[in-house]
Amino acid sequence: MKKMHLFFFLATLIPLSVLSQQPSRTVSGTVIGPEGPLAGVSVSTKRAGRQVATDPSGHYSITVMESDTLVFSNVGYETLQLPTANLHTVDATLILSTASLDEVVVVGYGTQTRRNVTGSVIKVDMKQTENLPNTNVTQSLRGRVAGVQFIDNGRPGQNGSILIRGPRSLSGGNNPLIVLDGIFFNGSLAEINPNDIESMEILKDASAAAIYGSRAANGVILITSKRGTTEKPTIRLNAFAGIADRAYKVKLLTPERYIQRKIDYNKAVGLPYENISDLLHPSELANYESGHVVDHWNIVSQNSNIGSYDLSVSGNTKRTNYLLSSALVNEKGLYLNDNMKRVSVRSNLETAITDWLKVGVNSIYSWRDYSGLEPAQASNIGPYSTPFYPDGEPTLNLLPEDQTNQSNPVRRSILTTNEEIWNNIFANLYAVVDIPFIDGLSYRLNYSPNIRWRHNYNFMRQDKHIAANTTSADKFNQNDFDWVLENILTYTKQINQDHQFDITLMYGTNHTKWESTTATASELSTDVLGWNNLNLGAVLTNSSAAEKTDGVSSMARLNYQFKRRYLITLTARRDGSSVFAANNKYATFPSAALGWIVSDEPFMANAKGIDLLKLRVSYGAVGNQAISPYQSLGRSGMNRYVFGDGGSSLVGIYPSGMGNDNLKWETTYTFNTALDVELLRQRLGGSVEVYQTRTNDLLVWRALPQMTGVSGVWTNIGATGNRGVEVSINSVNLKSAQFEWSTQAVYSHNRNKIISLYGPNSEGKEEDDLGNRWFIGKPINVAYDYVFDGIYQEGDEIPTNSKPGWVRLKDLDGNGIIEPTGDRTIVGQTGQPKYRWGLTNTFRYKGFTLSAFVNAMHGWIASIDLDPGIHTHRNYNRIDAGWWTPENKSTSSPSVTYLNPLGHAYYRSRSFVRIQDVSFAYDFSGARFLDKLNLNTLRVYVSGKNLYTFTDWPGADPESGANQNGIPASRTFTLGINVAL
Repeated sequence: MKKMHLFFFLATLIPLSVLSQQPSRTVSGTVIGPEGPLAGVSVSTKRAGRQVATDPSGHYSITVMESDTLVFSNVGYETLQLPTANLHTVDATLILSTASLDEVVVVGYGTQTRRNVTGSVIKVDMKQTENLPNTNVTQSLRGRVAGVQFIDNGRPGQNGSILIRGPRSLSGGNNPLIVLDGIFFNGSLAEINPNDIESMEILKDASAAAIYGSRAANGVILITSKRGTTEKPTIRLNAFAGIADRAYKVKLLTPERYIQRKIDYNKAVGLPYENISDLLHPSELANYESGHVVDHWNIVSQNSNIGSYDLSVSGNTKRTNYLLSSALVNEKGLYLNDNMKRVSVRSNLETAITDWLKVGVNSIYSWRDYSGLEPAQASNIGPYSTPFYPDGEPTLNLLPEDQTNQSNPVRRSILTTNEEIWNNIFANLYAVVDIPFIDGLSYRLNYSPNIRWRHNYNFMRQDKHIAANTTSADKFNQNDFDWVLENILTYTKQINQDHQFDITLMYGTNHTKWESTTATASELSTDVLGWNNLNLGAVLTNSSAAEKTDGVSSMARLNYQFKRRYLITLTARRDGSSVFAANNKYATFPSAALGWIVSDEPFMANAKGIDLLKLRVSYGAVGNQAISPYQSLGRSGMNRYVFGDGGSSLVGIYPSGMGNDNLKWETTYTFNTALDVELLRQRLGGSVEVYQTRTNDLLVWRALPQMTGVSGVWTNIGATGNRGVEVSINSVNLKSAQFEWSTQAVYSHNRNKIISLYGPNSEGKEEDDLGNRWFIGKPINVAYDYVFDGIYQEGDEIPTNSKPGWVRLKDLDGNGIIEPTGDRTIVGQTGQPKYRWGLTNTFRYKGFTLSAFVNAMHGWIASIDLDPGIHTHRNYNRIDAGWWTPENKSTSSPSVTYLNPLGHAYYRSRSFVRIQDVSFAYDFSGARFLDKLNLNTLRVYVSGKNLYTFTDWPGADPESGANQNGIPASRTFTLGINVAL
């Protein structure tokens, strides 16, 4: 680690002595617009990358290198570039921009300006998160993109979960497709350095995503890495470090409340309770009398901190564009041994061999270390438990005298040495040929190999307090190899002023393969070698597995413009995949989209204040192949049997899965309408989208009767639907020469439901699937249970099988009996909220920037264990939700004697409003000392993450649904610096 820090330090200092020799001079001038001087205009040098802003009179002064070019940019105006030559004064006149639609958007197999996009493509503003301690790119999506749900699981470097426009599949996957630098990326988003990312786009509707066909049903995330931008090499250093603690402390029973619960239990059931010895087990009593109290969090947690260091060199010469970067991340999570280290290296290189031939490579290598075994069931540790022996070794059980009691959750974490390492090499080698004799025609060849390998090794040492041999070791190794080969032909043509079109054709193949081996050993004769010699074990087992898939794809897309205001996009993709049956290996996914730029119509010429008014509508189909290979085939399983004492071990083969020759793709059809608006010289803008989807031929694993000899079969059944609305608003509320206040707001509502399952029965009606909790006309993820109706109180009319202090459930069918057949119903939606919104406010004053982001989700529930009567006689701790007693007649929590005979769950709202990110930065751009240090950019910042959450959820985190045993969100405070040379 020290060597790595020294490398970053030296790599930053060495260029200073070189750059100090570069000749420079000061250029000044005034920037004006149609109405006079312009304040706050960004003035930067194209070659050196320095940046300043104009003062209230429109004046600026900047240091430039020889033969540099000045770039003038401001919101609502066209960007202007002017050469400095040998000048000392350069004045600029900016003209109004019709819209901010010249921004380039990646749309898959190409780019478009935002003005011409017809599908639902959202470009993520990466600048919103540049001052935040994000070590995973997915954190940039958290609450900031309408229609995209990202759930953070609180783990260091983990991806969490991403859901775009609701769930579609019942048994298949709902994860979006990841495309990195134009190629399918089968690795983890945790392997990508966020500082390497130039742009990220989300394809949400079928028109935008259909270009990726069979893998795009759940949406597509396009990630484009950075390239060189200045002729002079630019060196950038980004670093931050910080500390973290849990954002919320679950309210467990205090030692006093722990004893009181036992008193109330013994009193209620007629057991003695006057003496403390009547309440506690012997080991608990000893701890009580000695004043030894256990705080479960202190046992299972560790000091959490984070550090990230990123160094890059980039440039863009006449023939070559390059970017080299390396990054180191070291993050310690809240839980014991929950750590992540990552080293990543990127090389992007493109060279123009001739005027018509370019070759390049975009490549990354990532090494991730998740070594360490985390504890579990942490909050169940009672305050008078005995988790450690006097010598510091962990106990087997928290209650030593009761071996049937709960095991010690930290025992395996302490006794086990774990090494978990992930490696990934991903590259895209490409060549681009601009056909010399046909203007507008180009050919691109992509070849992308991806090699991944990982291992997970464990060794559990001997427990010193157990006579028997408790040692064990295991080794897991997996190797993956994927490749993609694509041939892409693009033709662009302008026919007079009214007609413009481009055609993209693609033909490609792809291949994936992995293999894994697991070996275990127990009762090792010595623990000196750990997992390095499994032959030392008395009992040895091993297993292995492998999978391979192949695919072939072809695609055609037409973009056509008439008079630059009537737009049409037609796309068709045909995919073949080896995972499906012989009768349905291929499928075709078409789409169409229309756009109308109303603001360019002659009748809108006098509509002042409207920069852009654009209507979009699209319809199309995309597919889902998210099942494992070989599921359409009849499959066999194997078991070893030993016949008789001392008999030989034989292999038995049995049918484990039924084949289905007609298994085919899930297909999602989406209709999308949208309105895009830019107003008041782009001071106010946004979009409103309304969509409806239907997914047919759902991939479902259907259980079969035991008499068939197999457990089930994959088949296509039924349909699901999603509909929703998404709103995105951007505004510049106040803007002056030195102050600016801007706001970004997003809102989304999604409603999904099951349209059909197994078809109508003999009576012509669709039946629900009670076993899987699938209900016609209801969301995919629901809670189906009895309805809580309060607590029986003394004096109430109480059924014979209940008593005061017990839970009252609603008699939904009115027959006077609470029973499963007639008194259970859907009590709420789980899995995704009904409504999501996010609000970012950014304040800039001179060089200071203050940004605050609020994230919220509403309208979902989850079950959580709030039963106060479970394990009352043992040493389990619980969430302190109170309980009913004759003296304290609770109306929400039952008595400690309540047995919950019907097994109902307790549900609470997961709705929350969270102050998620706050950052405060200062940018030293324009400061004179930067020139003396040969620095182009210097910015320092402090930030806080997960600062406070408004919620009624009693568990560790409402966003992830973590209960009393879950990992809470981390409240993180960091200090960072960004430097550019």
